[in-house]
Amino acid sequence: MIKAAPRAVEAASALWVAVFNLSIGLGALAGGVMVEALSLRGALWLGGACALVAGLAVLTHRPGAGLR
Repeated sequence: MIKAAPRAVEAASALWVAVFNLSIGLGALAGGVMVEALSLRGALWLGGACALVAGLAVLTHRPGAGLR
């Protein structure tokens, strides 16, 4: 962000911190809603499924790599 706005370093830094804190808050809110809707066990299963999908996406989308 500082490279994008070299004349407004303070504003860019403040915006970066604000976006970072907003993402933490939204993640906590989404996690709380998920646990409320699915129960803790369901949330853990959903998290495991998301991790598995993310791992498969990384393995299959690397340049020159794939599932063997």
